[in-house]
Amino acid sequence: MSSSEVVVQSPCQIDIPAIDIVTYVFQSGTPRTRDTPQFFDADVPSRCFSLSQAELYVKRLARGLQKLGLEKGDKVLLYAGNHLFFPVLLWGVIASGCVFTAVNPAASETELEYQLRDSDARLLITHPGGVGTATAVAGRVGLPQDRIYIFEDIPGTGKAHSANSWLQLWCSPSEIQGWEWERMSSLAEAQSTTAILNYSSGTTGPPKGVEISHYNAVANSLQLIHKRSLFADTPEARGRQSRLRTTGERWLAALPMYHAYGQTYFCMSVARIGAKVFIMQKFNLSKFLLYLDIYRITFLSAVPVILVMMAKHPHPGNFNLTAIENVTTGSAPLNPEIGRTIERLYLRDGVTVKQGLGMTECTCSLTGFALDDIADPRSVGWLNANCRIKIVPVEDEAFAGSVPPGVVVGELWAAGPNVMKGYYKRPQETASSILYDNDEVRWLRTGDIGYVDSNGHVYLVDRLKELIKVKGLQVSPAELELALLAHPGVADAAVVGAKIDDAEYPRAFVVRKDPTITGRELENLVKSRFAQHKWLSGGVVFVDLIPRTASGKVMRRVLAANLQAKL
Repeated sequence: MSSSEVVVQSPCQIDIPAIDIVTYVFQSGTPRTRDTPQFFDADVPSRCFSLSQAELYVKRLARGLQKLGLEKGDKVLLYAGNHLFFPVLLWGVIASGCVFTAVNPAASETELEYQLRDSDARLLITHPGGVGTATAVAGRVGLPQDRIYIFEDIPGTGKAHSANSWLQLWCSPSEIQGWEWERMSSLAEAQSTTAILNYSSGTTGPPKGVEISHYNAVANSLQLIHKRSLFADTPEARGRQSRLRTTGERWLAALPMYHAYGQTYFCMSVARIGAKVFIMQKFNLSKFLLYLDIYRITFLSAVPVILVMMAKHPHPGNFNLTAIENVTTGSAPLNPEIGRTIERLYLRDGVTVKQGLGMTECTCSLTGFALDDIADPRSVGWLNANCRIKIVPVEDEAFAGSVPPGVVVGELWAAGPNVMKGYYKRPQETASSILYDNDEVRWLRTGDIGYVDSNGHVYLVDRLKELIKVKGLQVSPAELELALLAHPGVADAAVVGAKIDDAEYPRAFVVRKDPTITGRELENLVKSRFAQHKWLSGGVVFVDLIPRTASGKVMRRVLAANLQAKL
């Protein structure tokens, strides 16, 4: 280790069992709680199921996938959003020995085709409105039409299913008598067996498949549960503990469940904690606030853009959110003033908005605060149990004036049981992202610039990586740039994140080749090829030159700073 590098270790260590995800989930609770409804449709709460019911559903689906001919390690791709039975689908795919992967339900044909090809998926399950897109894409990649199924409600909980419903995959109850999913037999097996393939947008090209092992997923869930279990020996903390023991925890799943956060929190941790979870199929601010109120939600998980919307709501007094005991936000930095506004308008005294740091390559979470911690609103918390961070100074990068004097600032490298296996079919990218030091510690380069204070709290200064986060979803500038550069009227282009009303949106800087092209024309080009969160909502700015390094990399911060100086 260089003398200028700093290594910080979590103050906590916990045991991580070598078990598979499905066993981890269904070991949860007691016979009584396992028979109690735990997963609810937020729109129609009478539609619900318990863990005991879910286990039978999972076995029927898992065995059905095996009978279909899917083999261990085959990929099953979901092209759909939040759904009451999303956890059942996730668990069932994994129980069959297959690998679960999912794409944004708003993905365009181009994006769906890319992930379908890249993941080598052998089965595609789509929402009813996506059948046309799924069928067209499947034809181009050679996936048989009989391998496309529709993600619909289970009989008795909604409308009758169609002929090509995913329910056609299920075995009958009698066929699963005595059948069990395969358990993990060793630590090596749990660490080496991929369970989930989540896609993370990179800075040098299209999204990459992040391989999450059973061990990664179980470890990160237990890390989060451990941190939530810590409480201070104060009257306020004892009061909170007493309230939660009396009422139980209630969570609202409004964030995308196809994303790492939704899987880790709403499909794994919620089962182990025993919290009731109310699943929103689509986000709507009015419904979101209403459900937080009427379901007496105790844990509010959000991204900054949602908190900004809440802070600007014209009638916050219409909603009683005093049941909330914990608020966590991530995916992008939150303006501390917005956090204070949320606390003032909605929360009981003593409940504060806390930030965390996570990334797909760390399964979900790397840092955060315990519920009773007094948090600096500029910090993303302290390291999860069993994790380490190494701060590696970045050559030719200076951050004077933006950090306290005396601290070491650099790229954050992370190590821990939640660090991914690697990128699917990308050994070179894996080798450049996961490095080993002299002590054989396996470090993940996070791409974030930051530092750690004397209390072990992590602070982010900048992103070395160039990802743009739009409403919690990742956008790769390189992906949009390739589309723009393909236009015959564009000589050069760069995309950066533009801050608008405390949210981040893609903004394109373009050097014209054809002087007649317009910003609207380029915006429509992107709209025709990409999901809405990747649209150029930050606008198109025409410039004479794109600043680049000698090696040809776009100097994005210089570009954005020059524009800001002119405004």
